Amino acid sequence: MDRDSNDDGRIPFRSLSCYQEICRLADKDCHFSSIPRYPLFVRDVYDMVDDPSTDSVVSWSDSGKSFIIWKESEFLGDVFPRCFSCDYKDMASLTAWFNAMGYSKVEESVHWEYTGNYLVRGQPPHPTDTFSRTPGGIMISPEEAKIMERFFASTKARKQ
Repeated sequence: MDRDSNDDGRIPFRSLSCYQEICRLADKDCHFSSIPRYPLFVRDVYDMVDDPSTDSVVSWSDSGKSFIIWKESEFLGDVFPRCFSCDYKDMASLTAWFNAMGYSKVEESVHWEYTGNYLVRGQPPHPTDTFSRTPGGIMISPEEAKIMERFFASTKARKQ
């Protein structure tokens, strides 16, 4: 067994080659990085979901503690790439990305529904709630690691 993995094969998030870039993005505009925040990019996700112009594509659930993607192709092709500068072709890959970032799919939902800490309709994350904690202690699956590496490699390639 790899010394950096645990018994179930999960590996430390900090071992990814894109780890420093993820931390940089998560800590942008932060002055007190020791204040914990989880999941990552919570303000970006909140703003994306809270945008009334995209309600037919992605919106808050009735409870206001999760969001639902109503139109997969429009979300993957327009809304998500506009907010995160990335390009996912299927919901399974996107779900793995959300999981790696600390969000979870609501399993009992018949829709593509996700939830995460600090994600509540009408309660935009306060700046002190959204400072990133370094995600080095997070353990992820090898599949999630591949998705993260691929995402940041494609983002880097687009910038060049």
